[in-house]
Amino acid sequence: MSLRQLEAIGDAARLGSGLVELTSRANLQIRGLAEDAGEPLAHLLGAGDLLPSLEHERVRNILADPLAGRHPASLLATDDIVAALDRGLCADPLLAALPGRFLFAVDDGGGLAAVQRADFALIAEPGSLPRLTLALAGRLTTLCLPPRAAVERALAAARTFLDLAAASGERPWRIAELSGGAEAVARGIGGRLLPDRLTLSPARTLGASLQNDARAAVTVLPPLGRLDLVLLEALLALIASAGTEVRLSSARTLTLPDVAESRAETLLDDLASRGFVIDEDSGWRGLSACAGLGACANALVDVRAAAARRAAIRSADSPGEHWSACERRCGLPPDVSVAVTALS
Repeated sequence: MSLRQLEAIGDAARLGSGLVELTSRANLQIRGLAEDAGEPLAHLLGAGDLLPSLEHERVRNILADPLAGRHPASLLATDDIVAALDRGLCADPLLAALPGRFLFAVDDGGGLAAVQRADFALIAEPGSLPRLTLALAGRLTTLCLPPRAAVERALAAARTFLDLAAASGERPWRIAELSGGAEAVARGIGGRLLPDRLTLSPARTLGASLQNDARAAVTVLPPLGRLDLVLLEALLALIASAGTEVRLSSARTLTLPDVAESRAETLLDDLASRGFVIDEDSGWRGLSACAGLGACANALVDVRAAAARRAAIRSADSPGEHWSACERRCGLPPDVSVAVTALS
């Protein structure tokens, strides 16, 4: 998000409880909105360039590495590919019918963990010419194409999924739930599945890291992925002073890319002083919780306070852990090892 977009998020948060939460799909949730807040909210977000298509907002689920071509292990700059995929998605009225859980991913070759759970992924391949392999539901395919053609084929795959879903008479949320699954979609777009399955890669680390252009990126974690107005205001000020933007990740982190290397450590210290987590060894890493008591009508207990007590005693290498205030288990990551649930 640019400075202007983050300002729009802050203005939108003031329509509600002042709380903004990062999700495990790298989305933002603005909490505590009144029932009549829809129109002013849409106006604020639209003016901030955050709503290119109201019809497609639920299906604009595209994940990419926050550094997107900047990491030393990156094979391809992917910002333009992500933007082209988003434009193509919003330009097709048919694709507004995709399920809200449907997920695209674009990997710059550095090993984005999210490609394993994406319905469609475009993965950069080594070579003198830019090419991307298409993967479906965690399986590689025989399709390896230049960027423009790869984007077109990914959109074609989304249409094929809708056609197959309609023909089946079922209502699958994901490719894995479709009759015939990834194999049927691959055939529909002129490819076939390979036996290889995608594997998880280590998540990007917190702190400052050197980019491949001699600049730096700074990555921090808001505790439990929650931003209040104080943290939002601090983030706005620091982004403005650093002349950068902020990128969300499915690990609920915030990355500020393209920072002058000489300013990275100072920026990191400033973020830490505002309450952001910068330490890889922090117990906040891998720990998540739902909104909890006081922020959700269904909550039975204050799980955020309980999670904060856990953060003080757990280690960063502990298994992933999610705390839920009721049996709905909102926000539960798909790969979490430990789930704590309040029962009525």
